[in-house]
Amino acid sequence: MITEEDKEKLLKEIKKKIKEIRSYTPRVAIFGDTGVGKSSLCNAIFGKEIAKISDVEACTREPQEILIGDKEDGGIVLIDVPGVGEDPQRHQEYMNLYKSLLPKVDLVLWAIKADDRKFATSMEVYEKILKPNLKKCPVVFVITQIDKIEPIDEWYDNGKVLGKTQLQNLLKKSNDISSRFDISTNKIVAVSAKNNYNIVELVEKIVEVLPNEKKYSFAREAKEENVSKETITKAEKGVWDSIKEVAGDAYDVVKDVVVDIVVESAKKIFKDVLKKLPKFPFW
Repeated sequence: MITEEDKEKLLKEIKKKIKEIRSYTPRVAIFGDTGVGKSSLCNAIFGKEIAKISDVEACTREPQEILIGDKEDGGIVLIDVPGVGEDPQRHQEYMNLYKSLLPKVDLVLWAIKADDRKFATSMEVYEKILKPNLKKCPVVFVITQIDKIEPIDEWYDNGKVLGKTQLQNLLKKSNDISSRFDISTNKIVAVSAKNNYNIVELVEKIVEVLPNEKKYSFAREAKEENVSKETITKAEKGVWDSIKEVAGDAYDVVKDVVVDIVVESAKKIFKDVLKKLPKFPFW
């Protein structure tokens, strides 16, 4: 039996946890070769004019960081790293940089252009650096600029959506990446930032792979029209699962009080979007 004093102490701890989750600033590293469309991808996801993520020259040894939003309310930090295989003479130096960077990021977005065919260096970086750290730092592969998949004419003939042959070639591309990097196709999302193609699905996938306490922060920063009901539900379930871990066996004792606190804090961010959802089944 929990005492009133213990109950108040637990509620205070839960409120602290909720505040930490709601105001967390996630750090997202963006891997990809020069010209893969990292800036366009980020603009499409977050719906804000982001200072251009410049191509990192071979002489630059440090990754470029860009803060989106207000850090006091959370925000998100995008980290653009030197291009994989960009400078063969600094390959080992960059490998060391990637390795040192991973403990400081919450997610890796690995962008591969739809018409890219060279994977040797990328596969080495993934195998040696990312793969051993996937439990701590999940990765989502993003096939960008899918309008460039052959035959390109189908894209325009079909009103800027993929044609039948393009879809078949995209499936082959996805399967090829899956095979080369030994990852599930479930972790690969194909997009066109130009037409906002599959951006909603990408946001949903990112929230899905993030740890419970970090799902919400990414959903919070994504452009509202890119945040689906499924994404919000996953993000809020992450909040609740984190709270349940804090509460342990005493969860049922404080549940009714905590519901109001969590819902009110969610409304401040999701606003009208939250009203579209039914009552969450995990309450």
